[in-house]
Formats: sequence, structure tokens, C-alpha cells
Amino acid sequence: MFNDLYNKDNSNKKSAYLLGGLLGISVTIAAMFVFAAILLLFNLDRAYAAPFATMSVAVGSFVASRITAKKIGDRGYLVGIIIGLSVFCGITALSLILGNSLSINTLFHFVIIVLSSLVGGILGVNANRNKKFI
Repeated sequence: MFNDLYNKDNSNKKSAYLLGGLLGISVTIAAMFVFAAILLLFNLDRAYAAPFATMSVAVGSFVASRITAKKIGDRGYLVGIIIGLSVFCGITALSLILGNSLSINTLFHFVIIVLSSLVGGILGVNANRNKKFI
């Protein structure tokens, strides 16, 4: 369904970035639900909620940038940064709408999101190449 959005055409790249950002936010929310279920099922302390939230945003941005960079096929670092910034803006806007405020934790999440999406973008581009070492 969305494969035609991932062509090499520039107008379609914009759609791929938007779709990647939305995918990152969706994966982040899904990971948060999984970690919330883990907290509930294993009756863990609330102190584990912050590290689980950080892991959720890292996983969401990594998956989104890897898939988007794999579909676009070039400049994985740039794809990763763009997806990371879009995921950060989306999650921060959603957080502000829900009543949270900006803090030093927001800056920490910014760094984590951009770094994980950068790595995901680089790995996504390199996943397309058939490498033979022997």
C-alpha cells in the first residue's frame, strides 16, 4: 500500500519522511504499552517507568529511521536525523498537549532519539547492499 511512497522521487521522499515520523511515534506508543504491561504484570516499582520510557523512544526512532532509510536507499545519516527530529517534535508536542512540561529530561530524550535514529538510518541504508567479504 505505501510502497509507492518510497520511490526515489523528491516529492515521494517527503511522504516517506512523514510516514517514517508517524511510524516512529506509533512504535514508541506501542513500546510504551508493552513496558506498561510489564510494569503491571511483574508489579515493578514506578522507578522503572522513566528508563522504560527512554527505551521506548529509542526503539521507536530506531525502527522508523531504519525502515525509512532502507526504503529511500541513500544518505542514511540524513534520513536518521530528519526522522529523529520529526519523532522528537511529535512526541514532545503530544507530551505538551497531555499536560507535561519541558525539562532536562526532554533534552536527554532529544539526544537519545537523534542518536538512535541516526544509527537506524545508517544501518537501514547499509541493509540494502549485498556485501561479500570473501
